[in-house]
Amino acid sequence: MRKRDQSPFGKRGSSAAKRPGSSRVSGNQARGKPGKGGSGPLLTRRRLIGGLAAGVVIALAVRTGQLPHHAAKSRPRAVPRAVAKEPEAEVAVPAAEPQGNADRRAKSFGSAAVLTALWTTDELRSQPNEARIVRLRPADHTPPDRASLRQPLPPLSPPFTGSIRRVKTENDEKLVALTFDLCERADDVAGYEGGIVDILREGRVPATFYAGGKWLRSHAERALQLIADPLFEVGNHGWTHGNMRVLEGEAAEQQVVWTMAEYEILRERLAARAEAKGVDAEEIARIPLSTRTFRFPYGTCSEATLAMVGRLGLPAIQWDVISGDAVKGQSPETVRRSVLDQVKPGSIVVFHGNGRGSGTVAALPAIVRELAHRGYRFVNVSYLLGAGQPVAYGECYELRPGDNQRYDRLFGAGTG
Repeated sequence: MRKRDQSPFGKRGSSAAKRPGSSRVSGNQARGKPGKGGSGPLLTRRRLIGGLAAGVVIALAVRTGQLPHHAAKSRPRAVPRAVAKEPEAEVAVPAAEPQGNADRRAKSFGSAAVLTALWTTDELRSQPNEARIVRLRPADHTPPDRASLRQPLPPLSPPFTGSIRRVKTENDEKLVALTFDLCERADDVAGYEGGIVDILREGRVPATFYAGGKWLRSHAERALQLIADPLFEVGNHGWTHGNMRVLEGEAAEQQVVWTMAEYEILRERLAARAEAKGVDAEEIARIPLSTRTFRFPYGTCSEATLAMVGRLGLPAIQWDVISGDAVKGQSPETVRRSVLDQVKPGSIVVFHGNGRGSGTVAALPAIVRELAHRGYRFVNVSYLLGAGQPVAYGECYELRPGDNQRYDRLFGAGTG
C-alpha cells in the first residue's frame, strides 16, 4: 500500500475488425521547455434536442466508414462499484457539428504498407532493456528543432470540449479504448515497454499512446513505428509532463505546441523515408498530419488550460478506468482485476508504456482475452469519440473531483 505522500508517478518529482481503428481480439535516446487555475462544471444538464439527429447521423457515418491515469488509485486494489460516484454525467450533443470536428476523425491511423516497407518484423519487436529509465543531470529543457506548427487544428466546439472521461456509445455498444501513457520529464529519459506493443500487434488490438514530446524525440525510431502502425493512434501528453494546473500562459501552451511540433517533424521524416522506399502517396497520406487528442499530464488541468487545449483543437482525454499500474511493484493480478472490474461500454482505460507500468505486460493478455470474451471491441480514442456522445466535465480528476490536488504539492510544475 502506498504511503500518504507517495505518488503513482514515481518518487518525488520523479481490431483487425471490419471497421478501421477497431478489433475484436483481435517504440534511440536523449534531448526537450516548459505557470494555476480553477475548475468547475463546464457542461450543464441540458439536452440540445435539435442535435440528437446529428449525433445519430455522425455515429452511423462512423460505422459505415465515412468518418473516421493516469494516477493509480489511492489503494492498489480493484476499484469498487461505489467509485462511479462522479458528478452526474453531462452529455452534450451539438445541433450541427463543425467541419473541423468531423475532419478530426480520420478513416485510418497509419499504413501497413509504410510500416512493412520501413521495418522488418524483427526490427519492430521489443528489445531487452528498452524499458529502462535513465536520470538526466542536468535536466534537458531544450525545445524541439522547430517549435511552431505547420499543421494547426481548428478550435473545438461541443461535444469535444471539456475533460472527456468516457463516451456514451450508441445503444451501449461494447467499445473500449486502451490507452498507454509515454511520459518523460526533463530530468529523465523514460523507457519503451515494447512487450506491450508486441502483445497488441500479435492480437491485432488497436490502442492509443499518449506520448510526451520529449519522449517522441528521445525515442524517435520507436515513435515513428507507432505513428506508422495502422493499429495505433499517437496522442499528445505534453512536452515534459508539466502539471497544467500549475503552469500558466506561455509555459503551459509550450507543453502542448512543442509536442505537436515534434510529432510534425517525425511525420515529415516518416513520409520522406516512405517516399524513398517507393511507397504509394495514398498510403503515406493515411498517416495523420498531427496529434488529434491530448491527455493532461498527472491528469490535472485548470479552467484556463482546458480552454487552451480546446483552442488548439485537441480534445482533452481523461479516463474512467485506472489500471493501477503506476503503483511501483503492482501485481499483474491487481492490474487485471482493476481493469476488468471497472470497464463498461465506452470506457477509456489508462496504463503506462514508458517503463513505469508495473504488471501491465503480464496482465494485458488476460485483460484483452476477457474483454473480448465479454463482447468488447477495442478501438482508438479518436474512433471512440465518433461512436457516441463524449461525457465531459469542466475539471480534471482521477476518479472523484478533487482527488488529484496532492500532485500540486508533490510535483509543482511537474516538468523535472
